[in-house]
Amino acid sequence: MLGVSDKRVYQYVMAGRLPARRIGHMLILPVEEVRRFRPQPSGRARTRSPSWRVYRSRGTLLVTDIAVAVRPGCQVRLLEKLRTIQQEDRHLFPGTVARYVLKDEHEQTFQMLRILLVWKDTEMPDEATRQRDLAAFQEELADLLDWSQVQIHTYEALLHT
Repeated sequence: MLGVSDKRVYQYVMAGRLPARRIGHMLILPVEEVRRFRPQPSGRARTRSPSWRVYRSRGTLLVTDIAVAVRPGCQVRLLEKLRTIQQEDRHLFPGTVARYVLKDEHEQTFQMLRILLVWKDTEMPDEATRQRDLAAFQEELADLLDWSQVQIHTYEALLHT
């Protein structure tokens, strides 16, 4: 559930960060405590937010926003397939400087997925290449996402961090 090793869980318990009860040689952790648990972030925590910047590298920063409906009852399979895509390093959309696949944080059974692709216009591939890459992504997720009503918009970034 935490996505960490058994050894790390024991470290959290011994540090008092995660409550547990010992039964014989086993530690029992309350499920609700495990769900609420948040590991400390790696690295240094920010002490102040980064300033706004204007993109100045002889070009423009563009964001393609794709909104697509998740087929009913396919949320768990979609998350599994996205994990596989990530692990196998597929659908990288060459030319992007950042990629995000998003769901509403408050929905347990999310109905919409948003995909944000951030590009430098100087490195963005031509339209045909972008369409080919998106079509391959759509084909892989066609059984889980309803692409018939997809909404795609590209925006120019005015400010960023």
